[in-house]
Amino acid sequence: MDVFEFYSFFLFGVFAAYLALFFMAVKYSDRTFASVFSLICLASAVYVLGAALQFNSKSVEEILFFQKLKYFGAALVPGLWIVFAYRVHSGKKMSLAMLLCVFSIPALVLFLVSTNEYHGLFYSGLKVFQNGEYLFSRRATGPLYVLNVAYAYFSLFYCLYFFSLVWIKSRFRLNSPYFLLLAGQLLSAALFGLYLAGMTPLWIDMLPVGYLVRAVFCAVAIFKYDVLEIKEIYNKEIFSEIKEGLMLVSCDGLLIDYNRSARTVFEWLNEKNRGAPIHSLDSRFNVSTGAKNFDIGVGRGDEERIYEFRLTELKEGRKTAAFLYIFLDVTDKQRLIEKLRYMADHDSLTGLFNRGRILVEANRLLSARKLEGRIFSICMIDADHFKNLNDSCGHIAGNRMLCELAAVFRRIAGERGIIGRYGGEEFLVLLPDAGAKEAAETAEKLRAGIEAATVDFDGKTLQVTVSVGVTSAGSRSCEDETLHGLVGRDDRALYRAKNSGRNRVCVFGEEDL
Repeated sequence: MDVFEFYSFFLFGVFAAYLALFFMAVKYSDRTFASVFSLICLASAVYVLGAALQFNSKSVEEILFFQKLKYFGAALVPGLWIVFAYRVHSGKKMSLAMLLCVFSIPALVLFLVSTNEYHGLFYSGLKVFQNGEYLFSRRATGPLYVLNVAYAYFSLFYCLYFFSLVWIKSRFRLNSPYFLLLAGQLLSAALFGLYLAGMTPLWIDMLPVGYLVRAVFCAVAIFKYDVLEIKEIYNKEIFSEIKEGLMLVSCDGLLIDYNRSARTVFEWLNEKNRGAPIHSLDSRFNVSTGAKNFDIGVGRGDEERIYEFRLTELKEGRKTAAFLYIFLDVTDKQRLIEKLRYMADHDSLTGLFNRGRILVEANRLLSARKLEGRIFSICMIDADHFKNLNDSCGHIAGNRMLCELAAVFRRIAGERGIIGRYGGEEFLVLLPDAGAKEAAETAEKLRAGIEAATVDFDGKTLQVTVSVGVTSAGSRSCEDETLHGLVGRDDRALYRAKNSGRNRVCVFGEEDL
């Protein structure tokens, strides 16, 4: 088998390979770039078939006929590659006006080739010579042939430029689909240059080989690397206009795209960071180990905004094709929730825990005692003759005094104690890990602090005293102690302090039984 016979079989093999790629692209036509790629393969198959049949022609008439057939594919291939490169780089489909502009020259080339025998503007002459059993032709170019060559070069450099841009954005990764696209273009360009420079044996057309290399590299980029397919998600204008923040990330954590809402929140969402690992831009994002639902704060102090994130897997068949971060500004909602939670647990006047919450805290300490044997004490505090203050000075004055009592309690017992308003002018102070003696000392400080406190109101200086009852969890076995029992014991100690003259501290003992 000589080189020409081998080349003849090779061309038919290339034609078969293009058909296989075409049918594969049709099978996976639901993928973003498969439809454009299938047209490239079909046009290339027509071109290679024409080249194979022209190479095996036995007469000048057959050469001319198959040359026309060849151009029905060859004229369209550059335009289709322009469409493909545009979609890869921009993530958008071309408008109808752009498509008409792109394919205007291919349409003109087809017309010139089909009618060349009438005007000779594309080919001005044909020279035929024999080499063995093969008939070769050498065509003299006409004045408009330059349109076809210039357009082919334009398409080639257009693809090289935009594939280079997306490869640069991927940080020059060699395992990137963009590198494959760029490499296919470069190899095809080299073979194209050899052919146009007349450096192939007997002017054998090497473009079919270059086109096949280009297509194979493109096929691997499309069907192996799903990252290209995910661009369909943000091809739609709605992606950019959604009020929720959206960030599209590849399976290996590379930032693919984002919408306007996301860009206003994170400064690092910009053009130069497309293709960069998102974890390197913000360590709080990690698609491999990150949480599916989480909150992130942006800003400081009063300017801080809270964003609620949800990480969603985007599936293609059974495979995860990419990840989508969806987030909303929930600052107002979070602050409202915090406010409602605070209101549910705190007294609106004094800011101390309310009755419900202070009893919850007491139950927690009681559970810790039963499980771990830890002691604690309770101080029940009641303001003496507080009704007289309300009756003589009014409830506003009484409220001012209650706030002063709360402030004194915080100052003296706030570091270790848990303080709550039990009701009216009654308060509970819980002292974790404190026995009766230590609790009595703290209670005495509270009593003395209140006695020394004053409130100026309406030209008067107001004062009150308090009576305090103290009890400690530990006088009975853990199993017999209940919160109801502890509060009851504290109440009896407080009653004894009241009956003993008020403004004093009494610790629960046998006299309270």
